[in-house]
Amino acid sequence: MVEVSTEPIHIKTSEIIASKGEAPWYERLFVDGRNAAGLICDPPGKSNDDHYHPDFNEFWVILKGELEFEIGDYETFRATKGDVVMSPAGTRHLIRTVGDESSVRLHISKIGSDHSHKNERSSNLIPLPDQKLPPNMIHSKLSDVMAHFGEPAWSTSLIDDDLNKANLICHGPGMENNAHWHPDFDEWWTILKGELTWDLGEKRPIYNVKDGDIMYVPKGLRHHIVCVGNESSLRLAITNAENLHVFTDDDEGAPPPRE
Repeated sequence: MVEVSTEPIHIKTSEIIASKGEAPWYERLFVDGRNAAGLICDPPGKSNDDHYHPDFNEFWVILKGELEFEIGDYETFRATKGDVVMSPAGTRHLIRTVGDESSVRLHISKIGSDHSHKNERSSNLIPLPDQKLPPNMIHSKLSDVMAHFGEPAWSTSLIDDDLNKANLICHGPGMENNAHWHPDFDEWWTILKGELTWDLGEKRPIYNVKDGDIMYVPKGLRHHIVCVGNESSLRLAITNAENLHVFTDDDEGAPPPRE
C-alpha cells in the first residue's frame, strides 16, 4: 500500500484490473491522512459481510459493473458505473454484485476500520430519502446529476462532511482550471469520463489521465488541469473539508509552491 505520498501518483486502474485477473480480488491504493482507498473486484453473486462503521461516512465510486446495495433500512437499490454511494456513520451496509460481469468499486474508508460492528436490518424497509440533489445523497446517480447540470462547465459537491469534500467537476474540451496549489492538504481525483492532463511544473512530466484513472497530488504542488480530447470530462476531486487554502500565481504573500 502507498502511504501518504510526497510525490504525485498516477494510478491506472485498467492496468490493475488486467494484472489481477479473475475476481474476487482487492488492491490497496493509498492513505491520504484521512481515508484509506482501495479497489474491490467481486464476481456476480458475491457480497461483502454486512457491517457498519460507527464514526465514518464510507463511500464508493462504481468503476465497472452493477452492484446492489442494502444501506440501513432503506429499500435495496442498484448502482452502475460512475455512481457514488454513501453509507452514513452507524448505518449497516451490504453490497452484492449483480448482472453478468464482475464489478469494480473504489472504496473510501476510515483508516484502520474493520467489519466488527454488526446489527440487524429491519424487516420493514423504507424508501430512500426524497432528496433530488447532492450533497450527501445515499445514491448519487451520475446520469441524474449530469442531466440536471447540463453542459459544462459546472461543479457540485457529492460528499460534504467533517472529513471530506468530494466535488464532481465537469469540463468540456479545452477547458481548464486556474492553476493553483494547496499548502495544507493533499488532493486526489477519480476520472469518471473523458481525458485530462495534469501539469505539475517543469521538473515533472505532463500526466495524461483517462477514464477510470486516479491522480494523487500532494500538498504544495501547483497543478494545472486541462480537459483534452473530443468529449467532456468528469472528475471527482477529494479534498480536506477544512483549511481549504487555495493559492494562485497572482496572490501576494502566498507561500511558494513546491518544485
